[in-house]
Amino acid sequence: MEFCPQCGSIMTPTIVNGKRVLKCAHCGYVSEGKSSNTYRVSQKIMKSPKDAVSLVDIDISTLPVVEFKCENCGNNKAYVYELQTRAGDEPATRFYICTKCRKVYREYA
Repeated sequence: MEFCPQCGSIMTPTIVNGKRVLKCAHCGYVSEGKSSNTYRVSQKIMKSPKDAVSLVDIDISTLPVVEFKCENCGNNKAYVYELQTRAGDEPATRFYICTKCRKVYREYA
């Protein structure tokens, strides 16, 4: 990587009059450099798989119990906890686990 001696910007490889040269995109300064055939532009894009889904193992014996009507079994008590499942500037998701049938409900605030 070379910098322009006139303005200090990064010089980029370009072809001018059939020759590979370094040219400043800011001021237009052209340098033939050491060996004009050695300048090549390459770009490598790293792709990674999306983040894996994390399973959260909750010890329900430590969770508080609140009034919550279970649609599955009709029970009116559930364990409750909150988890940040979306961006940090959005509210947390509240989870309810029925104390009888263990069905899990989500509540987005």
